[in-house]
Amino acid sequence: MVELMLLLLFVSLITAALTPVITRKHYKMPRPANHGAYLCYDRGNGQLHEVRFSGKALTTTVFDRDVTQCKFEPPQKVSYFHVSAIGGGGGGGDSGYTGGAFTTLGPYTEQLSPLNITEYMVSERQRDITAKDFEDFGGKLYGFVVGAGSGKGGDQLYAVRHDSYPCTINHTETHTYTYTTVHTSTTCTSSSTHTATSWHSSDSSSGSDSWQSGSDSDSDSTPPSGSHTPDPTPSQPDAPDPGHHEVSSGNQGSWGIYHDNGSFTTTGGQSNVHQGGLGGGIPGFNPGGNTFGGESYNIKDKKLRLDLPKFRFFNPNGEFALHNLRSKYAFLFSTDNLLASSYSTTYTYTTCDTWDTDEWTTTHSDVNVETICDEHRNYYSYGTAAYVGGAGAGGAVCRSTIRNGGVGLNYNVVSIPATGSDGASCYPGYNLSSEYDSPHYGATECTGNCAQDGNTAGQTYSTITFAGETVNAENSPKGGTAATCAGDGFAGTPGTSCSPAKVTEGCSPGRYGYCLKRWNSSTWEANTTYEFKFTYSQNYLQYGLPGEQGEYKTMVIRSFKEDNIPITIGRGGAKGAPGKDGSDGETTIFGNIISAKGGEGGEGGQLTAPEWLEGYRTGAESWPAGAVNADYQFGKRLVREEGGVEPEKPKPNNLSSNILNFLAPQDSEKIANIMETYRIGYGGKGGGSRHNCWFGEYRKWLDGGELEHSYPTPPAACSGNYETIDADDGKSGAIIIRW
Repeated sequence: MVELMLLLLFVSLITAALTPVITRKHYKMPRPANHGAYLCYDRGNGQLHEVRFSGKALTTTVFDRDVTQCKFEPPQKVSYFHVSAIGGGGGGGDSGYTGGAFTTLGPYTEQLSPLNITEYMVSERQRDITAKDFEDFGGKLYGFVVGAGSGKGGDQLYAVRHDSYPCTINHTETHTYTYTTVHTSTTCTSSSTHTATSWHSSDSSSGSDSWQSGSDSDSDSTPPSGSHTPDPTPSQPDAPDPGHHEVSSGNQGSWGIYHDNGSFTTTGGQSNVHQGGLGGGIPGFNPGGNTFGGESYNIKDKKLRLDLPKFRFFNPNGEFALHNLRSKYAFLFSTDNLLASSYSTTYTYTTCDTWDTDEWTTTHSDVNVETICDEHRNYYSYGTAAYVGGAGAGGAVCRSTIRNGGVGLNYNVVSIPATGSDGASCYPGYNLSSEYDSPHYGATECTGNCAQDGNTAGQTYSTITFAGETVNAENSPKGGTAATCAGDGFAGTPGTSCSPAKVTEGCSPGRYGYCLKRWNSSTWEANTTYEFKFTYSQNYLQYGLPGEQGEYKTMVIRSFKEDNIPITIGRGGAKGAPGKDGSDGETTIFGNIISAKGGEGGEGGQLTAPEWLEGYRTGAESWPAGAVNADYQFGKRLVREEGGVEPEKPKPNNLSSNILNFLAPQDSEKIANIMETYRIGYGGKGGGSRHNCWFGEYRKWLDGGELEHSYPTPPAACSGNYETIDADDGKSGAIIIRW
């Protein structure tokens, strides 16, 4: 190992001896004396200007003149030139302000507890409410506490026997009952034909007729088809229709059926009318010929003319008589021709002489199931009844002194014991199962007064402290007594003692709390809150950003290749249109030696955050001039301004890399003054805005009462009283040469 290390050391020495030593020669540049300076810049409005100084302190002005084109002529026998180029600054952005967005918001509602209000909560910084506001609009308050109640006494339960005699064994019996019904019907087997004559008057005003009978003609024929309703049959065992009269009809008159209601139904015409009918009466006649087929005619509607003399009526015996004819079958005629001319018509009709009777029967059965009890037994069931223990009693309901609302009110619970417990009830201690045997117990059985009294809370008072005042409410000192086998218990004893006062206002729910009667109300409310409402106005301003400064570059050279070096000065960018960005600055060029770019234009239309406006106060109408952004003063308007941001001063971008940085142009007071006077390479300031009435509506209410420091609406002139602060153009660049 040692031999290896020695070998490596030997090789290293040989290698080091063979390597040539490389050296670098350093030249120290002397600090040259200042002999002169040249500047080309814009004096404003696009007017180029060039100036040249000589002497160590630049005390001699060689020329100072406006030109249309700058050209630099390098002096002879100069060791070094320090050249600086500054580009044109960008234009400022415009604010574009049109009054912002003046807006009144709300009302907003906030619930505030009347208790635990601190000075900080009512400070102007928080809600701008004062302690006096709570005194004026906070209403009346008191704290309350309800004493603990006592428990109910236990119930005394006892057995109660119920006796009954139910059926324990039974059977069923079934019975069948049969019923028979007899039905009959009749059919006509022999009939007779009859004739009759009807006399008609030609006097249409009388509306009367008469008739007489003719010879009879017997026949065994059956009645015409459809002339009567079919009789019942064994297959259709319905009761027959009520009886009716059946007649035939002639060719010139109309014959049919008289019904029980007095109406008449025609059935066709026939000659040789004969009396007949099932009832032995005169068949009905309806005058008028063939036009009456199928119609009904009510004889009751015919009106007799009672002023006509010597009425005659026709009867079946050929005699004129009035006493044996019914008027609804009679037709009027006259022998004295009082009814004017008349004519007659002969009719035929048929009657039934012989009837055939048919008879049949029907049967049906009913089944009845009946339950029959075979054995009854004595049955005893048991339940419980109770004598009720006495009810518990409540504690006293007490309150503090009534106070005005305000700052610092609170309450603390010192001791709120639980209510007492109910006493235990006593149940029967034996089996209450039902049975069919003889009863084990009498009608009622009690186990013997073992229920317990209700319990109290165990303390004398329930207590709170309200606004520093102690409130004591007596708890119930005695609970309800237990029931006994002899009867119900007695109610407990309520607490009555209060300090300092009993509640008489009707507000005490729960065990403890506070009651509020609002300033504009007569009702007390428990554990409620104030309603705080407010409105406010807000607005914002707009502004523009400044243009960036032009690029500032510097360098040191030994000599120039030409005598007259052309110079292009970069112009500053134009300010932005309303709400728009500014234009970029132009590039400054010094021959092909050095150039500096122009700065970017500033952005326009920037917005401030919305601000909660100060409340407008009465008296500000006169508006004496207020300072910009000044604090509020009564009777003066508040002016709020957001000016355009100022641009930065140009600084050399590459000064740190310049080995002759001691020759920076700023070391000459004359050059520095020119650069500051004409703001060489500066960007334009951004636009701004100013509102000359920075007020708004700021109103507040506490439980509907408008607070004294709430503000009315500002005048209409406030919302539109604004102005725009113009942006600036960017400034032109320059060429500065020192030697």
